[in-house]
Amino acid sequence: MARYIRKLTRIGSMGPTEERGFAIWVGYDIAGVVNDDLSEHGLICVDGWSDAQLAEYGVVMFTPIDLERLGITPDD
Repeated sequence: MARYIRKLTRIGSMGPTEERGFAIWVGYDIAGVVNDDLSEHGLICVDGWSDAQLAEYGVVMFTPIDLERLGITPDD
C-alpha cells in the first residue's frame, strides 16, 4: 500500500466570483500499486512525508481505494 495525494478543483455556480473556483487536496491509501510514479494521473506519492508537510496541503486523512476506482488501470 502506498500513500498519494491529488489536487481536485471545482468551479461553483453560486457565490461571489472570487469564491466560485476552489481546490482541495485529497489523500489516498492505494493498494496494489505496480508503478510508484503516478504523476501522469495527478497523484503525488507522499510515503515518508511528515505530518507538517502534509499539513501544508491540508491533508489530515487517507481514504483506502483501488486504482480502478480512480479510473487507472494497473498496467498504466
